[in-house]
Amino acid sequence: MPHGLTLRRAGAERDERLGSVFSDVPIGLGDVFSRPTAGGGGFGDPLERDPHLVVEDVKDDYVSLGRAAKDYGVVIRTIDAELCEYELDEAATAALRAELRASRVADARIDPEIVAARFRAGEINALDAIRRHAVILDWGTGALLPQSTRQFRESFERRSVAKWA
Repeated sequence: MPHGLTLRRAGAERDERLGSVFSDVPIGLGDVFSRPTAGGGGFGDPLERDPHLVVEDVKDDYVSLGRAAKDYGVVIRTIDAELCEYELDEAATAALRAELRASRVADARIDPEIVAARFRAGEINALDAIRRHAVILDWGTGALLPQSTRQFRESFERRSVAKWA
């Protein structure tokens, strides 16, 4: 997953990070410029979102099947991806949501160094580090940013964890 503004030159194996402010960067045929943006932060507990609305978000390509499960606890079966036909698995969704509810306070308080190591090992991605573990890393190297993590966790505790506990 690219982080920040990047440019991958045609035939290159790696992205070139452009930073947040740049100008006069030529783009050639076959080059790929990426500017990832965050979706809406949403309002309320993601595990309380209507699962049928999450299915619609998957159909509209706003949310992947994997993120539907990880972020919303919604298990969706693919009937025909070409035709955008998906089906909510209500029993699996209820079970997954119960599992996520049981673990999310501990997940948000796990040692940040463990999260950083899991990120560097490719076990989790940036979204998991932030959304599930409230950890901020240097996304290029995977190094823990302790002050940013401490500040973010303080806010995350007030905004979210306090409502879960």
